[in-house]
Amino acid sequence: MKAFVIFLVALGFVQVAVAQTADDYRGGWRTDKGEAHTYEFSIRGDKVRGIYCTYCADATTLAFVDGSFGADGIVFVVTHVKANGSSAYQDKATARFDHGKLIVAGSSGAPGGGKFVRTLIKDPRGPDAIPVIVSVLPKGPPVPAVKINRQGAGAPSPRYIQPGPWKSQLTEKDVIGVWLGFGTGAPKQYFIIKKVGNKLRGMVCGTCDNPYTMAALDDFEIQGDTLKFNILHEDWGDGELPTFYKHVTAHVGWNEMRCTTAADHQPPPPPRPGPPGFVPGFSLEGPISVEATAGNEWSEWPPKDTSPPR
Repeated sequence: MKAFVIFLVALGFVQVAVAQTADDYRGGWRTDKGEAHTYEFSIRGDKVRGIYCTYCADATTLAFVDGSFGADGIVFVVTHVKANGSSAYQDKATARFDHGKLIVAGSSGAPGGGKFVRTLIKDPRGPDAIPVIVSVLPKGPPVPAVKINRQGAGAPSPRYIQPGPWKSQLTEKDVIGVWLGFGTGAPKQYFIIKKVGNKLRGMVCGTCDNPYTMAALDDFEIQGDTLKFNILHEDWGDGELPTFYKHVTAHVGWNEMRCTTAADHQPPPPPRPGPPGFVPGFSLEGPISVEATAGNEWSEWPPKDTSPPR
Protein backbone atom coordinates (compact mmCIF):
# COMPACT_ATOMS: atom_id res chain seq x y z
CA MET A 1 0.00 0.00 0.00
CA LYS A 2 2.82 2.41 0.90
CA ALA A 3 4.51 1.77 -2.44
CA PHE A 4 1.21 2.42 -4.24
CA VAL A 5 0.81 5.83 -2.51
CA ILE A 6 4.38 6.77 -3.46
CA PHE A 7 3.58 5.77 -7.04
CA LEU A 8 0.47 8.03 -7.06
CA VAL A 9 2.41 10.97 -5.65
CA ALA A 10 5.09 10.52 -8.30
CA LEU A 11 2.41 10.66 -11.00
CA GLY A 12 0.80 13.77 -9.47
CA PHE A 13 -2.48 12.01 -8.59
CA VAL A 14 -2.43 13.01 -4.92
CA GLN A 15 -3.32 16.65 -4.19
CA VAL A 16 -1.23 18.34 -1.53
CA ALA A 17 -2.95 20.98 0.60
CA VAL A 18 -1.60 24.45 -0.05
CA ALA A 19 -0.89 26.39 3.14
CA GLN A 20 -2.85 29.58 3.51
CA THR A 21 -0.99 32.86 3.85
CA ALA A 22 -1.82 36.29 5.18
CA ASP A 23 -2.41 37.42 1.60
CA ASP A 24 -5.46 35.14 1.48
CA TYR A 25 -7.04 37.09 4.34
CA ARG A 26 -5.81 40.64 4.21
CA GLY A 27 -7.79 43.56 2.89
CA GLY A 28 -11.50 44.17 2.49
CA TRP A 29 -14.42 41.70 2.40
CA ARG A 30 -18.18 42.20 2.18
CA THR A 31 -21.38 40.23 2.19
CA ASP A 32 -22.90 39.75 -1.27
CA LYS A 33 -26.56 39.68 -0.26
CA GLY A 34 -28.83 40.12 2.71
CA GLU A 35 -27.52 42.29 5.53
CA ALA A 36 -24.58 44.58 4.85
CA HIS A 37 -21.37 43.63 6.65
CA THR A 38 -17.86 44.73 5.70
CA TYR A 39 -14.57 43.67 7.30
CA GLU A 40 -11.08 44.91 6.46
CA PHE A 41 -8.00 43.19 7.92
CA SER A 42 -4.47 44.57 8.22
CA ILE A 43 -1.97 41.79 8.99
CA ARG A 44 1.66 42.19 10.06
CA GLY A 45 3.20 38.97 11.35
CA ASP A 46 0.56 37.47 13.66
CA LYS A 47 -0.94 40.85 14.63
CA VAL A 48 -4.27 41.78 13.08
CA ARG A 49 -6.06 45.10 13.22
CA GLY A 50 -8.63 46.69 11.00
CA ILE A 51 -12.19 47.88 10.69
CA TYR A 52 -15.79 46.69 10.54
CA CYS A 53 -18.87 48.55 9.34
CA THR A 54 -22.27 47.97 7.80
CA TYR A 55 -23.12 50.95 5.59
CA CYS A 56 -19.74 52.63 5.82
CA ALA A 57 -21.02 56.08 4.79
CA ASP A 58 -22.81 55.92 8.15
CA ALA A 59 -19.81 56.57 10.39
CA THR A 60 -21.78 55.53 13.49
CA THR A 61 -21.46 51.91 12.29
CA LEU A 62 -17.65 52.02 12.15
CA ALA A 63 -16.03 49.67 14.66
CA PHE A 64 -12.50 48.37 15.12
CA VAL A 65 -10.85 44.98 14.72
CA ASP A 66 -8.02 43.57 16.86
CA GLY A 67 -6.83 39.99 16.80
CA SER A 68 -4.24 37.45 15.74
CA PHE A 69 -3.47 35.42 12.61
CA GLY A 70 -2.43 31.78 12.64
CA ALA A 71 -2.66 28.50 10.79
CA ASP A 72 -6.41 28.27 11.40
CA GLY A 73 -7.17 31.82 10.24
CA ILE A 74 -7.97 34.93 12.26
CA VAL A 75 -9.28 35.14 15.82
CA PHE A 76 -10.46 38.66 16.60
CA VAL A 77 -12.74 41.01 18.48
CA VAL A 78 -14.68 43.94 17.04
CA THR A 79 -14.97 46.89 19.44
CA HIS A 80 -17.98 49.16 18.93
CA VAL A 81 -17.41 52.54 20.57
CA LYS A 82 -19.52 55.34 21.98
CA ALA A 83 -19.01 58.99 21.02
CA ASN A 84 -16.64 59.52 23.96
CA GLY A 85 -14.44 56.61 22.89
CA SER A 86 -15.56 54.15 25.54
CA SER A 87 -16.58 50.64 24.50
CA ALA A 88 -20.27 50.07 23.81
CA TYR A 89 -19.88 46.32 23.26
CA GLN A 90 -17.67 43.77 21.51
CA ASP A 91 -18.21 41.02 18.97
CA LYS A 92 -15.97 37.94 19.19
CA ALA A 93 -15.33 36.06 15.95
CA THR A 94 -13.11 33.93 13.77
CA ALA A 95 -12.40 34.23 10.05
CA ARG A 96 -11.56 31.25 7.83
CA PHE A 97 -10.58 31.39 4.15
CA ASP A 98 -12.49 28.86 2.06
CA HIS A 99 -12.20 28.58 -1.73
CA GLY A 100 -11.93 32.31 -2.35
CA LYS A 101 -14.50 33.33 0.24
CA LEU A 102 -14.19 34.27 3.90
CA ILE A 103 -16.38 32.60 6.53
CA VAL A 104 -16.77 34.80 9.62
CA ALA A 105 -18.43 33.17 12.61
CA GLY A 106 -18.91 34.47 16.11
CA SER A 107 -21.21 36.08 18.64
CA SER A 108 -22.36 39.68 18.97
CA GLY A 109 -22.24 41.52 22.27
CA ALA A 110 -24.92 43.97 21.15
CA PRO A 111 -28.19 44.07 23.11
CA GLY A 112 -30.20 41.16 21.79
CA GLY A 113 -27.22 39.94 19.80
CA GLY A 114 -26.43 36.30 19.29
CA LYS A 115 -24.36 33.94 17.22
CA PHE A 116 -23.78 34.62 13.54
CA VAL A 117 -22.13 33.11 10.46
CA ARG A 118 -21.37 35.38 7.49
CA THR A 119 -20.00 34.52 4.07
CA LEU A 120 -17.92 37.35 2.60
CA ILE A 121 -16.47 37.95 -0.86
CA LYS A 122 -13.81 40.04 -2.50
CA ASP A 123 -15.50 42.62 -4.70
CA PRO A 124 -15.27 41.37 -8.31
CA ARG A 125 -14.94 44.92 -9.63
CA GLY A 126 -11.56 45.47 -8.00
CA PRO A 127 -10.45 48.95 -6.93
CA ASP A 128 -11.88 52.09 -8.46
CA ALA A 129 -9.66 53.45 -11.23
CA ILE A 130 -7.51 56.43 -10.22
CA PRO A 131 -4.92 58.56 -12.08
CA VAL A 132 -2.08 56.11 -11.29
CA ILE A 133 -1.51 52.38 -11.79
CA VAL A 134 -2.88 50.27 -8.90
CA SER A 135 -1.65 46.84 -7.73
CA VAL A 136 -4.08 44.35 -6.17
CA LEU A 137 -4.52 41.14 -4.21
CA PRO A 138 -5.31 38.41 -5.13
CA LYS A 139 -2.44 38.94 -7.53
CA GLY A 140 -3.51 39.94 -11.00
CA PRO A 141 -2.82 42.49 -13.71
CA PRO A 142 -2.49 46.04 -12.37
CA VAL A 143 -5.44 48.38 -12.73
CA PRO A 144 -4.44 50.95 -15.40
CA ALA A 145 -4.38 54.64 -14.62
CA VAL A 146 -7.13 56.96 -15.81
CA LYS A 147 -6.79 60.66 -16.56
CA ILE A 148 -9.33 62.28 -14.27
CA ASN A 149 -9.42 64.86 -11.53
CA ARG A 150 -12.02 66.94 -9.76
CA GLN A 151 -12.45 69.26 -12.73
CA GLY A 152 -13.08 66.44 -15.21
CA ALA A 153 -11.08 64.45 -17.73
CA GLY A 154 -7.91 66.14 -18.87
CA ALA A 155 -8.57 69.41 -17.00
CA PRO A 156 -5.54 71.13 -15.45
CA SER A 157 -5.20 71.11 -11.69
CA PRO A 158 -6.00 74.47 -10.11
CA ARG A 159 -3.39 76.46 -8.24
CA TYR A 160 -3.53 75.75 -4.51
CA ILE A 161 -4.23 78.70 -2.22
CA GLN A 162 -4.08 78.15 1.53
CA PRO A 163 -7.48 78.98 3.06
CA GLY A 164 -6.13 80.61 6.19
CA PRO A 165 -3.66 80.00 9.02
CA TRP A 166 -3.18 76.45 10.22
CA LYS A 167 -4.13 75.82 13.84
CA SER A 168 -0.99 76.15 15.93
CA GLN A 169 -2.01 73.56 18.52
CA LEU A 170 -4.22 70.72 17.35
CA THR A 171 -6.46 68.78 19.71
CA GLU A 172 -8.51 65.65 19.20
CA LYS A 173 -11.70 67.67 18.74
CA ASP A 174 -10.07 69.41 15.75
CA VAL A 175 -9.74 66.13 13.85
CA ILE A 176 -12.45 63.72 15.11
CA GLY A 177 -15.29 63.36 12.62
CA VAL A 178 -15.81 62.75 8.92
CA TRP A 179 -13.65 64.45 6.28
CA LEU A 180 -14.51 64.41 2.58
CA GLY A 181 -12.20 64.65 -0.40
CA PHE A 182 -11.46 63.76 -4.00
CA GLY A 183 -14.51 65.10 -5.76
CA THR A 184 -18.19 64.31 -5.61
CA GLY A 185 -20.33 61.30 -6.33
CA ALA A 186 -19.19 57.70 -5.85
CA PRO A 187 -15.45 58.38 -6.38
CA LYS A 188 -15.27 60.74 -3.39
CA GLN A 189 -13.58 59.46 -0.25
CA TYR A 190 -14.62 59.51 3.37
CA PHE A 191 -11.89 59.81 6.01
CA ILE A 192 -13.52 58.87 9.34
CA ILE A 193 -11.68 59.48 12.61
CA LYS A 194 -13.10 58.30 15.93
CA LYS A 195 -12.03 58.15 19.55
CA VAL A 196 -11.26 54.59 20.69
CA GLY A 197 -10.25 54.40 24.33
CA ASN A 198 -7.32 56.80 24.68
CA LYS A 199 -6.40 56.61 20.99
CA LEU A 200 -7.67 57.80 17.64
CA ARG A 201 -8.48 55.24 14.94
CA GLY A 202 -10.39 55.40 11.70
CA MET A 203 -10.95 54.35 8.12
CA VAL A 204 -10.89 55.74 4.61
CA CYS A 205 -13.37 54.51 2.03
CA GLY A 206 -14.22 55.47 -1.52
CA THR A 207 -17.19 53.75 -3.10
CA CYS A 208 -18.85 52.56 0.08
CA ASP A 209 -20.05 49.17 -1.16
CA ASN A 210 -16.62 48.17 -2.48
CA PRO A 211 -14.13 47.14 0.23
CA TYR A 212 -11.26 47.44 -2.24
CA THR A 213 -11.60 51.21 -1.76
CA MET A 214 -11.20 50.92 2.02
CA ALA A 215 -8.28 50.98 4.43
CA ALA A 216 -7.86 51.31 8.17
CA LEU A 217 -6.34 54.49 9.59
CA ASP A 218 -4.17 54.01 12.67
CA ASP A 219 -1.05 55.11 14.57
CA PHE A 220 -2.36 58.65 15.08
CA GLU A 221 -0.10 61.25 16.68
CA ILE A 222 -0.71 64.94 17.34
CA GLN A 223 2.48 66.97 17.56
CA GLY A 224 1.75 70.67 18.00
CA ASP A 225 0.28 71.90 14.72
CA THR A 226 0.85 68.57 12.96
CA LEU A 227 -1.30 65.45 12.72
CA LYS A 228 0.36 62.19 11.68
CA PHE A 229 -1.25 58.82 10.93
CA ASN A 230 -0.90 55.77 8.70
CA ILE A 231 -3.16 54.46 5.94
CA LEU A 232 -2.86 50.67 6.15
CA HIS A 233 -2.91 49.49 2.54
CA GLU A 234 -3.52 45.73 2.40
CA ASP A 235 -5.02 44.38 -0.82
CA TRP A 236 -4.60 47.33 -3.17
CA GLY A 237 -2.21 50.23 -3.50
CA ASP A 238 -1.13 52.94 -5.86
CA GLY A 239 2.15 51.76 -7.35
CA GLU A 240 3.96 48.46 -7.57
CA LEU A 241 2.91 46.95 -4.21
CA PRO A 242 -0.57 46.28 -2.81
CA THR A 243 0.53 46.01 0.85
CA PHE A 244 2.27 48.83 2.70
CA TYR A 245 1.79 51.70 5.13
CA LYS A 246 1.26 55.16 3.72
CA HIS A 247 2.43 57.82 6.19
CA VAL A 248 0.26 60.94 6.28
CA THR A 249 1.34 64.33 7.63
CA ALA A 250 -1.44 66.90 7.91
CA HIS A 251 -2.27 70.40 9.05
CA VAL A 252 -5.76 71.69 9.84
CA GLY A 253 -7.35 75.09 9.47
CA TRP A 254 -10.61 76.66 8.33
CA ASN A 255 -12.36 73.32 7.71
CA GLU A 256 -9.49 72.00 5.62
CA MET A 257 -7.10 69.15 6.36
CA ARG A 258 -4.10 69.46 4.05
CA CYS A 259 -2.23 66.16 3.73
CA THR A 260 1.04 64.97 2.27
CA THR A 261 1.95 61.29 2.05
CA ALA A 262 4.99 59.01 1.81
CA ALA A 263 4.87 55.22 1.39
CA ASP A 264 7.09 53.19 3.70
CA HIS A 265 8.66 51.26 0.80
CA GLN A 266 9.58 54.31 -1.26
CA PRO A 267 12.24 56.99 -0.69
CA PRO A 268 10.99 60.51 -0.01
CA PRO A 269 10.67 62.66 -3.13
CA PRO A 270 13.61 65.00 -3.79
CA PRO A 271 13.12 68.65 -2.86
CA ARG A 272 11.98 70.79 -5.74
CA PRO A 273 10.95 74.40 -6.14
CA GLY A 274 7.24 75.03 -6.56
CA PRO A 275 5.29 77.92 -8.03
CA PRO A 276 3.83 80.52 -5.67
CA GLY A 277 0.90 79.09 -3.75
CA PHE A 278 1.98 75.50 -4.37
CA VAL A 279 1.66 73.09 -1.44
CA PRO A 280 2.03 69.40 -2.39
CA GLY A 281 -0.57 66.89 -1.31
CA PHE A 282 -4.35 66.77 -1.17
CA SER A 283 -7.09 68.42 0.85
CA LEU A 284 -10.03 67.09 2.84
CA GLU A 285 -13.00 69.19 3.98
CA GLY A 286 -14.66 68.83 7.37
CA PRO A 287 -15.06 67.70 9.98
CA ILE A 288 -18.68 66.55 9.84
CA SER A 289 -19.84 65.05 13.12
CA VAL A 290 -20.05 61.27 13.15
CA GLU A 291 -23.66 61.45 14.35
CA ALA A 292 -24.63 63.65 11.38
CA THR A 293 -23.91 60.76 9.00
CA ALA A 294 -26.35 58.39 10.74
CA GLY A 295 -28.87 56.98 8.27
CA ASN A 296 -26.59 57.04 5.21
CA GLU A 297 -27.64 53.62 3.93
CA TRP A 298 -29.35 51.84 1.04
CA SER A 299 -32.56 49.88 0.77
CA GLU A 300 -30.73 47.01 -0.96
CA TRP A 301 -27.34 45.35 -0.59
CA PRO A 302 -25.17 45.58 -2.54
CA PRO A 303 -26.57 48.87 -3.86
CA LYS A 304 -26.86 49.43 -7.59
CA ASP A 305 -25.26 52.18 -9.65
CA THR A 306 -22.77 53.38 -7.01
CA SER A 307 -19.66 52.27 -8.87
CA PRO A 308 -19.04 51.36 -12.50
CA PRO A 309 -18.35 47.67 -13.18
CA ARG A 310 -14.91 46.73 -14.46
